[in-house]
Amino acid sequence: MGMVGRRIPVYALFVILSVFLISANRIMISKAATPPVMYVDPAVKVATIDEIFALDIDVANVSDLCSWQVYIYYLNDVLEANGYDEGPFLYSHGPTLFDGSFNNNYNSSHGELWMYCLRTWSGAGVDGSGVLGTVTFKAKSGGSSPLPLEQTILGNSSAQRITHTTMNGAVNVGSHDIGVVSVLPLKTIVGQGFKMRINGTVANYGGYTEAFNMTIFANGTTVKTLSGTVTNGSTTTLTFAWNTTGFVKGNYSINGTAAQVLYETNITDNTLLDGSVYVTIPGNLNTDKVVDIYDAITLASGYGSAPGRSNWNPNADINDDEIVDIYDAIVLAGHYGESMP
Repeated sequence: MGMVGRRIPVYALFVILSVFLISANRIMISKAATPPVMYVDPAVKVATIDEIFALDIDVANVSDLCSWQVYIYYLNDVLEANGYDEGPFLYSHGPTLFDGSFNNNYNSSHGELWMYCLRTWSGAGVDGSGVLGTVTFKAKSGGSSPLPLEQTILGNSSAQRITHTTMNGAVNVGSHDIGVVSVLPLKTIVGQGFKMRINGTVANYGGYTEAFNMTIFANGTTVKTLSGTVTNGSTTTLTFAWNTTGFVKGNYSINGTAAQVLYETNITDNTLLDGSVYVTIPGNLNTDKVVDIYDAITLASGYGSAPGRSNWNPNADINDDEIVDIYDAIVLAGHYGESMP
């Protein structure tokens, strides 16, 4: 016999109805189980140094809200609080009492900002989601500061606390930080009055592309200043040409300094002493203070060489044209037999 006209037994109907009611109840419980949440919006703010910005303190999925409170803590070497305002969630439904305060030196490491608000009308509170308050900060220096929400309160029209969760925030302030990682003279010996090159390499440890000035010094005397640009997370090498005309013969310590860039606070690595150069008689290739057969042998062993070749000797490239050739031999010959004290 077909299903048409068949009666469903009472006990079966009861089971079906029970299952339906249980399922519906589970759906209702599931919907009601989402607790209210107080959170920072946006959860993560990326700021630049000296930027003034606002963050909202929001609530979601709340019912019968009549009052709220929040304390926010932040690293005071990264951020400073500038202000706070009431959001529209409560006052758009009626008059409210709102207040707050902040202390950028709450302790040696943190600042504190707090706000509270309560409605001054009677009856049911506000349902839904919205902005409770807005806080304003200024980014002081590079770094990351958590923004934990503490001592939070949501209250209902029965003067009872509303169970809720919180979601903290954070502010990441991009830092400005460069450092000198290498000062490399391309020769260790140079003839007085001739040129040589020095490579200075600057690294960018911060979060921004930086334009910088770098100066090379020889025993504290300025050799040359050049400008460069370095992107975050990378290095840039500048090549300095040192004309040794006017520099007395002797040993020179070489150092490089990258000038402090805007908003940079860590300058301990902006100067590096790295290498030395001996200024001597042109053609003296072994620093024994005399141009003789030993220098001629050194030049001859590198004759015809250029950078990248196995017998390349930059000190033998007296005129610094990146090849050891007859022109270097002529310079050596012109000073052959000369000596210095």
